[in-house]
Amino acid sequence: MPHSSRQPPPQPAPPPTGKPDRRALLQAYQEVVRATKQKPAPIVDSRPTHRPFWIAMGLTIAGLTALLVFQPRWFFGQPAPEPPQLQEASLRIRMYVEIDHIDRFKSTNGRLPTTLIEAGGDSTGLQYAPRGEGYTLSGRNGVIRLSYTSGTSAEAFLGNSYQLIRERTK
Repeated sequence: MPHSSRQPPPQPAPPPTGKPDRRALLQAYQEVVRATKQKPAPIVDSRPTHRPFWIAMGLTIAGLTALLVFQPRWFFGQPAPEPPQLQEASLRIRMYVEIDHIDRFKSTNGRLPTTLIEAGGDSTGLQYAPRGEGYTLSGRNGVIRLSYTSGTSAEAFLGNSYQLIRERTK
């Protein structure tokens, strides 16, 4: 039989006599201490963990990205609405640029373009309708609606719109 390094099991305690046996109590305590010392100590990882920091950083970055992408009104506010005279001036300038595209196309090709895009313009928010030798151009900016008919002076249609826009930026 191989030699064992185990201690022999403790002898059973004698039946109680009614008097406390201090020696038996001391011996039981010593055996518990000895058994505790023989157990291997648990391995504790002493390296500091940075996991909570990185989780917090990831959530912060995700939150800031969402704010920039969605730009909620409660955080960014809403720009003040443009006064009606500036809305009209902006629309007149936009339409004037398209009138110029149409007139240049007509002088180069000898005919009206079929669409604003053919004239090299941008049709977003504008309606162009060629009619024989002339055309109409209509547009809308907010509640402001304007219409231009060829044959009238484009400069007169533009008016002082550039000046109004320039004063806005001062």
